[in-house]
Amino acid sequence: MNKIVTLICYNLGLWGILGFFVTIILGFVSCCANLPSQVFYISLISFAAIGVAATTFCVLRGCKKVQ
Repeated sequence: MNKIVTLICYNLGLWGILGFFVTIILGFVSCCANLPSQVFYISLISFAAIGVAATTFCVLRGCKKVQ
């Protein structure tokens, strides 16, 4: 159980740091390109969904190696 929690926290932490930088970059690009705010939010939601899916996949794969 401890390894599962550690893997989840580690992966979500990495995606959180990446999400911070992606938010800044997408905000700059959408502002400079005059994109509507819906494009910005859809891009961020897509990035978050990819992050959660990748975290789930990596944690499941990491836990199967231990057992």
